[in-house]
Amino acid sequence: MSVMRASAVVIAAVGALGCAEEPRVFRADAGPRDTGTADRATPVDTGELPVVDAGVAVDRPPVQTMRDFVRPGTPTDAPTRFDGAEDPAGAPSLVYPENETIIPPNLPSFEIHFRPGSGNDLFEVSFAGAVTVARFYTRCVSLGGGCALTLNETDLAQVADAARGRGNVVVTVRGTRSPDASTEANPVGRSAPITLGVTRDSLRGAVYWWASSGSIVRYDMGTAGARAELFLRGDLVNCVGCHALSRDGTRMWAGRGPIPGLVATPIIDVATRNALGTPFNASFGSFSPDNSRYLASDGVRLALLNGANGMPVPGLAGGTTGSMPDWSPDGTQAVFSRPQITPPFGPTGHSGASDLMLIPWSGTAFGAATTLLRSTGINNYYPSFSPDNRWVLFNRANGESSSNLGAQLWVTPATGGEPIRLTRADGGDANGNSWPKWTPFVERTGGEVDEPLLWFTFTSRRDYGLRIQQQGRAPGDRTSQLWMAAFRPTTRGGDPSTPAFWLPFQNIDQGNHIAQWVPSLQRQECGTGMMCGNNETCIGGRCIGAPP
Repeated sequence: MSVMRASAVVIAAVGALGCAEEPRVFRADAGPRDTGTADRATPVDTGELPVVDAGVAVDRPPVQTMRDFVRPGTPTDAPTRFDGAEDPAGAPSLVYPENETIIPPNLPSFEIHFRPGSGNDLFEVSFAGAVTVARFYTRCVSLGGGCALTLNETDLAQVADAARGRGNVVVTVRGTRSPDASTEANPVGRSAPITLGVTRDSLRGAVYWWASSGSIVRYDMGTAGARAELFLRGDLVNCVGCHALSRDGTRMWAGRGPIPGLVATPIIDVATRNALGTPFNASFGSFSPDNSRYLASDGVRLALLNGANGMPVPGLAGGTTGSMPDWSPDGTQAVFSRPQITPPFGPTGHSGASDLMLIPWSGTAFGAATTLLRSTGINNYYPSFSPDNRWVLFNRANGESSSNLGAQLWVTPATGGEPIRLTRADGGDANGNSWPKWTPFVERTGGEVDEPLLWFTFTSRRDYGLRIQQQGRAPGDRTSQLWMAAFRPTTRGGDPSTPAFWLPFQNIDQGNHIAQWVPSLQRQECGTGMMCGNNETCIGGRCIGAPP
């Protein structure tokens, strides 16, 4: 448990003879040494922000609160050990997260990775907001040639509180060495700062993903203290992999077997896992928003099925080619990928020039498909409608759609227009960013500019700061993990994405793929006369899955 110290730093000075001067406003990361309040002295100018417009003070709150948290194993007087002269040669360097990453406030944990700087063994990691500064004091927790600070839910609440008002915090790491025989304070190195956004709204919903162990795992963002839990158990031979969830989270289709589409499987009820109707062969699919229909594909052709029993129903022209469909949340249309040269088969995807197509839904039947995005020789695939129906997120790559290390993240307006590469979320050209999917809600950023914000997840084979360093490995040896990024739909003339962050509830020792989101988890009730199956445990009247 961390030791916390809190102090309010008064920034306004009172003038002589009772006449109030203009408020003295200090920068957000100013500490007691900067403001002159360490010994309750009169404020000094060291950390003062400039006044503007001929004497009009900067409009900032008049009180700044410092909240200090000392990690176990760290000297309790650590906050007083950073008064030495600044030493650029000993500056730590931040590795993760990237500058201008945005996170929700309700993650179960979040890590800061940094390199310590020469000679440093004691660190201050500060999160400076407009009014509150949360400072964590720690020894180096060794990780990948550097150090890590892990923030739990309580710590993140402090960071989120510091971000209120402005919507972000400035993250800085300072390092020094333990006191020696000298009576003078040791020099202090300071990292270059980064900005970390923290949204006002919590991330809502629940997510299901395929783990490379051959099972489907899920996690509930809406429950404090939640953990990942096994949903459908498989193995490397009888693998449960490609899956599609209804938008309300009540139904799922999940393929089985070593190759998608070869084994017929039924739609299931998510709460009970009971089969609904007839098994069928497919590799990709999407439920209509009312669950009455399921648009399936074997990787070559589309088929329209009853969403309750998997039986074929009329409403789609026979022989309609296409793959990877996604039904829009408003139910008016579906988007899918169509290779310009029809492949002979495509259970795991396709290669070559592929267009994105839209097909309108009348409520009873699909009309004629039209081109949303015409390929000029590249593969456009894995399309996904945003929750507000305005955007289609998709992958783009040369070559195969499956396990392509060069896969990139793109978005295009659902009404047509120029596609935009999500360069900041991509994080490079060879990260294997695949299977992008939106979360089901439009959130708000909060802060000085309150605007709508969308979240999306994808699978990536990039480095995770200092914890996973794999860019030197062969492509097949790189671990796929789930990443999330923010999308700012009001962005004009540029990349609307932000740098991505690693999702902390997944197993870091196995590959994780195809994260699909629903508004909430569907669970079987339990208690008197009602028992849990599927290796679940009855907790609080609900069946909870075993750890994966």
